[in-house]
Amino acid sequence: MVERMNCIQNQETIAGKSLLHNKVAGFIITGGQDNVQAVAGQMLGFFAEIGCQYPQYPYIAHSRGWSAEDMENNTRYVQDSKLLHEGAGALAGRCVEMAKVLRAGTVEALRARGGRKAQELDTHAQLHGGAGEGGE
Repeated sequence: MVERMNCIQNQETIAGKSLLHNKVAGFIITGGQDNVQAVAGQMLGFFAEIGCQYPQYPYIAHSRGWSAEDMENNTRYVQDSKLLHEGAGALAGRCVEMAKVLRAGTVEALRARGGRKAQELDTHAQLHGGAGEGGE
């Protein structure tokens, strides 16, 4: 899914437009034991890069362990788990509270182009000993 959202990231890179400025993100992650942490890291990194803010504890995750890759039982477990439902409700509540904080006083994004994805650097000056960015 995230790969399809690069159009949002491209607006940041190409046009300097932040489409998700002061938006809150939280995640519900299910899957195999190893993949939960990898997915959490990738989602948190990507959505931070496009301007999202997070509440404390921005995701909940569920895995039945190393040997439970039977999706029909995973689905049933998630549907029937009171604890997971409570966790999802608490996550939604944290996201709402974070959104209230953002609405009360916006967080200004102080952006510099250098170091952003796809930022063209003055490689000519680096290769030929020029003054670099800002003039020669």
